[in-house]
Amino acid sequence: MNNFRIEIRYAVLSGLLMLLWLATGFMIGLQDEPLIIYHNYLTLFILLILLFVCIRLAIRDKAETLNGKLNFKEAFITGFLLSFFAAVLSVPCQIIFHKLINPDFFDTMISTLIHRATDANKARAEAEMYINLTSHIVQSGLETLVIGTLITAALAWRINTKE
Repeated sequence: MNNFRIEIRYAVLSGLLMLLWLATGFMIGLQDEPLIIYHNYLTLFILLILLFVCIRLAIRDKAETLNGKLNFKEAFITGFLLSFFAAVLSVPCQIIFHKLINPDFFDTMISTLIHRATDANKARAEAEMYINLTSHIVQSGLETLVIGTLITAALAWRINTKE
């Protein structure tokens, strides 16, 4: 486990920062009726920034532990593991947020979509099928892993081209 200390530390940091973002968005009203439709886009953007910063810091720390000699493979593995651990940690973060901080999130999201739809019954059935805790957990984990891997590849490639 000592081998993954850096990756786990920054994965925990990214999970805590994402939870902080979700709680802050809730407290300032970004998850209320008129603005909730932008929640997914804004949260995806914040996730991108958080992962970029955490992966960059982790790769820098890993390079320092290796006396500044980090190649593409080592940088990529560091970022990928961080992304993987962050994706795993997104599960408890989503549960904490949706069960403890904002238990009305899904009801608000569904009611907003129904008000905008022409056929309320069909919209409710479709919304309830896709907007739920399981869907958000899967979506959050996959987004974290995919976005983190893409950011990792870009940062590792940049390190490789600097040498």
